[in-house]
Amino acid sequence: MDAGRTAAVAGLAAGTVLGVVARRRRAAAGDPGGGLNAGPTGGPGGHLGAHGGRPVTVTTDDGVRLAVDVEEAASPGVAVVFTHGWVMNRHCWHFQREALAGRATLIFYDQRGHGDSSAGALDACTVDRLGDDLAAVIEAAVPGGLPVVLVGHSMGGMTIMAFAERHPQTLAARVAGVALLSTSPGRLRDSTFGLPGPIGRLAPRVTPVMFERMLARGALIDRRPALRSRTNLPVTRYVAFGPRAPREHVRFVNDMAVATPTEVMVGFFRAFLVHDKLAALAALGPVETLVMVGERDRLTPAEHSRRIADALPGARLLVLPGAGHMIGLERPVAVNRELVALLDRVVTGGTGRPGH
Repeated sequence: MDAGRTAAVAGLAAGTVLGVVARRRRAAAGDPGGGLNAGPTGGPGGHLGAHGGRPVTVTTDDGVRLAVDVEEAASPGVAVVFTHGWVMNRHCWHFQREALAGRATLIFYDQRGHGDSSAGALDACTVDRLGDDLAAVIEAAVPGGLPVVLVGHSMGGMTIMAFAERHPQTLAARVAGVALLSTSPGRLRDSTFGLPGPIGRLAPRVTPVMFERMLARGALIDRRPALRSRTNLPVTRYVAFGPRAPREHVRFVNDMAVATPTEVMVGFFRAFLVHDKLAALAALGPVETLVMVGERDRLTPAEHSRRIADALPGARLLVLPGAGHMIGLERPVAVNRELVALLDRVVTGGTGRPGH
């Protein structure tokens, strides 16, 4: 099996069924999104990923350089820090940048090993390390005196959980709101990726083996990005989106995934197998919290968000009908509406926390 084909298979542990399953489900389902799907070109801001801000470099205590964009607002009442998901980068927040521009000071950064950030050591590909990185970004890039809202998607939501557990004083002093999008507090080891029957039951055993084989061939895989892109595309389409996603969105996400080094991808996949931050959610109890997930999310299914909401009775939980994993792209109107409402609650003191 060549390196590019290994990349595609590892994404679901049964790559040969992806196209069949995806086509069958697309044929059986309409688009229940109520017109919330975004247009293919990325809206008024131009092509997807075209936005940028004032560049800042944040250096972590282990020497990793994190690429940060800061978008200022004239009279901000709040600062929003966006933490992206696995094998994505800061540009995945395209529609959120447009919707929130001018409403708040916006901070976007690439997680270690992703986008324009350096990677560090393989054994530093941990969720706890990401929580520490977020603390460094808040300290270095967020203007003092502003309440902070953290918005995390997928691995970015796990990053926020680790930050809350490991930096409770910074959380209490600075964070007034949190949005956890398409993420999980744990139990990802048993994921079937939405695959049916025996194939789904086999996936939790086969997928880690396939990723380790990818790691052994990482240098070869990374030298063949065009082949990797072609073979990974059906995987991206299946695991990241619900029915009838625009082709441009699928390719945009696939390009980000393919640009992520194999070592980084596998390192964080290992981290997901042991990820368990359910107890850490208690630290978010006093914080205004939004939880959102797509009904058809195959990477972090809705049951994971329901576990988060059960642990945080005051949180607002929203399950988006028909949506997949990349809800910020797939359902931007719904996501942006909820983020604006969250900011409004924070600015008007909806948290009930003194000083916010």
